[in-house]
Amino acid sequence: TCDSEIVMRLARSDWTPSTSERYPIGKRSGTTQWSWLLGLQTTGNLRFRWSSTGSTETLISSTVALPFVDGTTYWVMVTFDVDNGAGGNDVKFWYAADAATEPSSWTQLGSTVTTAGVASIFDSTAQVAVGGWQDGGQDYPWSFYRLIVRNGIGGTVVLDANFTTGITSGAQTSFVESSSNA
Repeated sequence: TCDSEIVMRLARSDWTPSTSERYPIGKRSGTTQWSWLLGLQTTGNLRFRWSSTGSTETLISSTVALPFVDGTTYWVMVTFDVDNGAGGNDVKFWYAADAATEPSSWTQLGSTVTTAGVASIFDSTAQVAVGGWQDGGQDYPWSFYRLIVRNGIGGTVVLDANFTTGITSGAQTSFVESSSNA
């Protein structure tokens, strides 16, 4: 419900998809349990959607497209500062080259997007979905390697799903992530 950081290591065969607003990761269910979604537009811009009410949302897009090569793995991150101290809230998008571990150095993607008013994220009962939010009903052409969600920017890890070490078989039917919320 407060400042948040969402980090993903992923790849796509096409970083400018033909279908807009693909959301590979999110915490949303139904029409009244919306928290947040992180996705990709046909332009190659990242998009962050969040709700403070659970049913209405705010959409923020990166100010420039990702400079990614199709078929290559990268790290992406969004930080959401719900109270920037100046009467608004800030969303920043970041990226880094592929590495086996989370990067310590990031490049900001475009400019900070500031919206008027102090914000919050709705504390929904929805689970975090990787590969497409629960209500999407679409096939998502992503390769996922890691997802980290933090309470606060640079804060406490509340979800850490490392699919490169947690999935050992294509027939595996369950997965336990490594945070204290496992």
